[in-house]
Amino acid sequence: MNPEDLGRLISAIGVFVQLGGTLLLLVLFALLVQHAGVRPYMLRWMWAWGAVLAAVTIVAIRYFIAPAMLPQGFEIPSPFLLLIHASYQYAKVLYYLMLLQGALELRGQPVLRLRGSGLLWAVGFFSLITSMWSSELSPAMAAQSLVAVPTCLVCSAALRGMPSERRGLGTRLTGAVFLGMAVLWVGYAVSFAAVSRGEQGWQGIFGFLPRYNSYLDLAFSSLLAFGMVTILLEDAKREADLLRASRVRGIAESEGRLKAVIETATDAIVVTDHGGRVVLFNNGAARIFATDRRAAIGQPLSRFLDDAARAEVARKTQDFSHSDHATQALFEVLLARPDGVSIPVEVAASTIRQQEETLQILVLRDASDRRKAEQERTALRERLAHSERMESLGRLVSGVAHELNNPLAAILTFSEELLAEPQEPHNAEALGTIRAQARRARVIVRDLLSFVRRREERREPTDIPALVERTVRAFTGDLAEREVTLGVDIDPGLPLLTCDPAGIEQVLTNLIDNAVRTTTARGEVRVTVRRQENGLALSVEDTGPGIPPHVLSRVFEPFFTTRGTGEGTGLGLSVSLGIVQQHGGTLRAENREPGPGARFTAWLPLGLVASTGVTPPGGLPTMGLKPGGRVLIIDDEASVRSSIRRYFERQQWVVEEAGDGALGLQRLLSTQELPRLDLVICDLRMPNLSGHELHQWLASTRPELLTRLVFASGDTASPETAAFLASSGCPVLEKPFELSELAAVVNRVSRRRPS
Repeated sequence: MNPEDLGRLISAIGVFVQLGGTLLLLVLFALLVQHAGVRPYMLRWMWAWGAVLAAVTIVAIRYFIAPAMLPQGFEIPSPFLLLIHASYQYAKVLYYLMLLQGALELRGQPVLRLRGSGLLWAVGFFSLITSMWSSELSPAMAAQSLVAVPTCLVCSAALRGMPSERRGLGTRLTGAVFLGMAVLWVGYAVSFAAVSRGEQGWQGIFGFLPRYNSYLDLAFSSLLAFGMVTILLEDAKREADLLRASRVRGIAESEGRLKAVIETATDAIVVTDHGGRVVLFNNGAARIFATDRRAAIGQPLSRFLDDAARAEVARKTQDFSHSDHATQALFEVLLARPDGVSIPVEVAASTIRQQEETLQILVLRDASDRRKAEQERTALRERLAHSERMESLGRLVSGVAHELNNPLAAILTFSEELLAEPQEPHNAEALGTIRAQARRARVIVRDLLSFVRRREERREPTDIPALVERTVRAFTGDLAEREVTLGVDIDPGLPLLTCDPAGIEQVLTNLIDNAVRTTTARGEVRVTVRRQENGLALSVEDTGPGIPPHVLSRVFEPFFTTRGTGEGTGLGLSVSLGIVQQHGGTLRAENREPGPGARFTAWLPLGLVASTGVTPPGGLPTMGLKPGGRVLIIDDEASVRSSIRRYFERQQWVVEEAGDGALGLQRLLSTQELPRLDLVICDLRMPNLSGHELHQWLASTRPELLTRLVFASGDTASPETAAFLASSGCPVLEKPFELSELAAVVNRVSRRRPS
């Protein structure tokens, strides 16, 4: 075999070896691109190996496959040779441009754009021009160096100038291979140019290059591919490290946030290990246990619990502490802290198992505020319910008072009328008793009304010792029947007390009655009156069993009683408390020490100013009226009209009557003697037309009559009635009234009425 044939054989083997190697590289890079994720530089380099494969395939077709397939002595036509050479040149130039684009993509500077650009047309023109000068590829190979050398130098510089964090073995090796390829292509340019010109001198120096260029290209391609794969592996490792670092930072940040949440939580969070020792103790736990959190770490949790709380926690958690899955228990304990304060605590206990370790988590919340809020809500509901009951009671009492006050008004005025006339002594005594009992019934009715409005007393200087002695005498029969001794101890020289004597007598009566009923046979009740601070203290104590604790807090509650059915209503102490408080005093209930027995003490301040109301005199009314007046009485109670009429007729007044509001209004609007009418006494609650409605009619038709209008009613307790009376400005006679009160009101109206 001559040297020329040997050279062709070597070249043929090299071309096919390069073809196989390039195909393997293309398959390798295609797999890497598929599995390594989106990396633009790897995609460019894969297409570069595709361009090389196309170029080597064209070389194999040109020199080995096509000649073998053509008949003996038949040459490839020149147009086809030009197309083959131009295609080869186009593929090789694209190869280097793809390498350059991949290097720039790796650098992060993708300034080269091939798709849809004029650069591809320029490559095609370059490939066509450089392929027209010869029927061989040598001139094209020599011209190819014009692209290969600068491209490889730029690629080498781009890789060697990578940022420090991305420089590694792969970039250094690949940059060195690109630099070696640039040097190799300088030799290629000289050798292939010499071959194309037939210059033997240069062929002697570089003659081996054209013969072994396939082997050299494959060797450099392998080194280049190795470097590129190394770059890929380094990139993947760096990204994995970055991802790992990011995850570590995320975990650290998450742990930091969790720690911040735990530390700033208002609830106490305590974590213990399987031995019951504290491994986590937040600031909330330090507050609730009143201890230092750093000193708590590593200590047994039982150290911070008192015996009762320790037993309760153990009992509640023993059912699930050995469970294989997460469970939870909710309960409450009373925690006694080292500072001596006991607080109710809500506990949420749970357990978790982590590998070989079991942790118990306790979340504790101070329930003091919640319990306080619940107590306040309960108290508010109780007050609301009490208010609703009292409102209903007030309406009932108001109606009852109205119905009682009308007959009481008739009884009181009739008795006073009869007492004003000469009577036999025994009749005068009976009429005096009737008047006194009517007054007492009036006080009781007004006591009932004290639940719905403030009591209106008529205060006067009162001799308290005399009032006490008078009240005590009334219990002589009860004391003898029950075999109870009653003693009185009064300080000498006590001053007069400005008060409502009927009200204070009612208070003392209620207190003595309760004490006598409570004291057993041969027991003792003692009434004492002492000067205390700037007031008088009236105490009633007994030797009975005392007041149980659960009853002591309710003794002044309306309608609360410990007596049997029919023995009491439970109203006396409540009324007494209202009377004392209205006097600016206090009423206190307590058990005697030493006992047994109970004590009720009413303290009443001295120096109170007497009420501006008219004080009823002890005897009969002496205040008369100017004779010759004219009055219209509007009331649906005939007895009330009759009693008032008798009084005015005795004073020589002309009296007219109307049995309801409608008749009264008709009389007012139809009479021709309106200017001569001196007084109109009108009830508030009447059928057909109320006193309120009559007032409205007069205000719109005859307002001058409003100065002569006086309301008389036994129902002044309701808010609506009180508001109307206050806005009307008309005088009010509260039934039952005495004749002295009636005379005072008539004279006051007469003075203010214009002449």
